[in-house]
Amino acid sequence: MLFLEHIALSQAISALPPLWRKIIVLRYMKEYSQQETAVALGLTQVKVSREEKKIFATLKKELL
Repeated sequence: MLFLEHIALSQAISALPPLWRKIIVLRYMKEYSQQETAVALGLTQVKVSREEKKIFATLKKELL
């Protein structure tokens, strides 16, 4: 079951807009903080936080 969940998550992430994919990579693969992610992408920390909430809501909807 874990393998199928991994595939579903990968497909859902690949369907995200490019900015959201970049946020996911920096935050959860490279383990950047919100502030480091914001600097890397030319955003504010607040914007990164808000985008993360949208990302998680979208992924949750896709995976349910």
